[in-house]
Amino acid sequence: MKLALLDIGSTAARLEIVDLDRSRMPRADWSVKARTRLAEHTGADGTVSASGIEHAVRAVRHCVAAAADQRPDALVAFGTSAVRDAANGAELRQRLSEAAGVRIGVLSPRDEAAVTYHAARRWHGRRGSVLTTVDIGGGTIDVATGRGAEPTEVVTLPFGAARLTRQYLPDDPPRPQQVDQLVAAVRETLPRSLRTFAGTDLGHPIALSKVLRQLAVLTESEPGRVVRHPDRLSLARLQPWIPRLAALDQRQRAALPGVSRSRARRILAGAIVAELVLRTIGVAELEICPWGLREGLVFRFAEAHDDSGGDALRLVPTLFR
Repeated sequence: MKLALLDIGSTAARLEIVDLDRSRMPRADWSVKARTRLAEHTGADGTVSASGIEHAVRAVRHCVAAAADQRPDALVAFGTSAVRDAANGAELRQRLSEAAGVRIGVLSPRDEAAVTYHAARRWHGRRGSVLTTVDIGGGTIDVATGRGAEPTEVVTLPFGAARLTRQYLPDDPPRPQQVDQLVAAVRETLPRSLRTFAGTDLGHPIALSKVLRQLAVLTESEPGRVVRHPDRLSLARLQPWIPRLAALDQRQRAALPGVSRSRARRILAGAIVAELVLRTIGVAELEICPWGLREGLVFRFAEAHDDSGGDALRLVPTLFR
């Protein structure tokens, strides 16, 4: 079965086609990507502007049209927090569904965290050992831990890098008092919300998400030497970068090693949250996992395909809402 999986996120829409019959470790055979710019067009109140909706609709149409020649057997489309949490989310999902030709589903924050944990577990292996994942997305941060294929403890908070940037860092570069307000808001909630992780055996700590991967490239690189694929994000290396990032504007940050233009505005908020999360749960470094939500969903569909004798789509109504 050739499954087309369309992921609509805060910066881009990405459609991947996976042959679920081919192997135990299904990988994308083909993919296409187009920028949605949802983060750029979402206001402080969470409303996506009319131009932002049009950008996202065009991105979805481009991906679906490009995939037509690949003749997938089914298309499953879903939106991440940029779609799920938009103040005008009903209108946004309707327009995106019309563009895709299928209903756009969303995962609950906890289910999204569980799926990314599942991807990290498949990547890391060693079932039975403790695994802890930290994921900083556009709308939420997620911390999950467990010993098996599914996490036993999940905490998800509305402290995603794009959301915090909209709420607390409207200026570019931000004013010092804006940075202080962001830090104070996160500090007020994190220790209480993550208390179940503090002082416990977190086993193997894993970093998920592009923000954390970009921070790892930034903090591990040196003048004249860019580390393209770092294997870890260190708290000690991250901390000195926060005041440096706060002093730069978006254009200057985008010129730094590993920082993409689409995430240059939010990288400061991501760094601040990453530091506070690591200090709160007592972790000195995170190993970088290259897999994330899409890979986790592919494994979920592949497992459902095998268990049901080829009917992977039975998973859709139980997974998405």
